[in-house]
Amino acid sequence: MNRTALPARRALLVALSTLALGVPCCAGANFAPSSEVEGLRVLAVTADKPYAAAPLGGGVTFEMTYADAPAAGAGPRPVQIMWLGGCVNPPVGIDEQIGCLPQLLGAAREFAPGGAASNGENEEAEETPRLFDRDDMTAEQSGEPGKAKFKMVLPDDIFEGARATETGSFFATAYVFFTVCAGTTRVASSPREAGFPLECVGEDGAVLGPDSFVVGYTQVYVFADRRANTNPPVTGFTVKLGDAEVRLDDEGLPVVERCDRPEETQAQGCSPPAPEGDGCTAYDIEAIVGDVAERDDEAVGLGNPAAREAIWVDYYTDGGGFDGARRLVSDATRGFLGGHGTTWTPPSEPGRVSLWAVVHDTRGGASVVRREVRVE
Repeated sequence: MNRTALPARRALLVALSTLALGVPCCAGANFAPSSEVEGLRVLAVTADKPYAAAPLGGGVTFEMTYADAPAAGAGPRPVQIMWLGGCVNPPVGIDEQIGCLPQLLGAAREFAPGGAASNGENEEAEETPRLFDRDDMTAEQSGEPGKAKFKMVLPDDIFEGARATETGSFFATAYVFFTVCAGTTRVASSPREAGFPLECVGEDGAVLGPDSFVVGYTQVYVFADRRANTNPPVTGFTVKLGDAEVRLDDEGLPVVERCDRPEETQAQGCSPPAPEGDGCTAYDIEAIVGDVAERDDEAVGLGNPAAREAIWVDYYTDGGGFDGARRLVSDATRGFLGGHGTTWTPPSEPGRVSLWAVVHDTRGGASVVRREVRVE
């Protein structure tokens, strides 16, 4: 195994430790809410088996939903998506994913000139699971749920090095890292400065920033008792004005009125709402999610009363803004709550706008639904 220089390890540690951080509300006047998609964003990476019950022969398929909304009204760009897998049961630490560094660097080297990825050598054999892949996405695929996919077969010996939970059940973990680049992805010329083994460059060879390059990871669990977890299903996405759904155009898109208020004066972050009578109409939107929370075996095993997983929904848009973008669907103890919609105010500019809902549970499950709206 090749050893990595300490500065590169520290740089990667810093880069990955920021992945879980969000911009706090009221962090500054120039920060838009995280629900508003600006630049390049990964909205969700879902696994078809959040708990990958053994036997593992079928593997786990990951699907990514991303959206690209460049500034100055430019349309979405083609992007390259890199998947780096093969990290199982990394050493436990404050940030467990940092233990994936050796495998991560090894997979990244396959994208260098002469590496397996550059030569098209990425075929999955019976005993050689796919550890890396590349998806070249068109501009038209921006925003479409689950268009980028990666399948990883977990090793049969995954429970070697597995750990026990507080209830004594054994589990293993597997990580998949990804990058999304609105340019060309290459092995970083200076990992210490880049903060990650891969970097994204434009046509002129200049390294692109966070509006054009996203780095992240996702994780799945495997329990020895073969417990499963399904993704919470979403059965619809409504756009209403009062109690009535808005009219549809010839393409079947809901039609809403633009907001007369200039975009820069609309409520941002923690700013107070605009006064009434400003010419803007707010619409009620809701992802339709039923009472689908499953039993949380681990919580029950600790001697707690019968409990189910919690479920919540995050809303996103590339135009306009929400009056609260996170809503609780089902509470672990109170159960299904209902009424998990929010209100959305359209932007001032007419055109097509996307609304997304990402429904999560507390055990790694997630589902994504998108609704396009026409603003007139």
